[in-house]
Amino acid sequence: MANDTRTYRFTLTVDVEPGHPAYDDPEWAADAAWGSLTNEYGLRATYESIEELSGDDPT
Repeated sequence: MANDTRTYRFTLTVDVEPGHPAYDDPEWAADAAWGSLTNEYGLRATYESIEELSGDDPT
């Protein structure tokens, strides 16, 4: 039987305001996204290479 699994990769950019728990803890936001995909939608997800972007424009 053929493996019908598909894998998708995409970039998710999150803007975090001062005072939010993710402001000084980017893994908090990554865990929230992972948790939503995994626990709410039943998708196996992973994340890596969290990076902070400078300035107001993340592009």
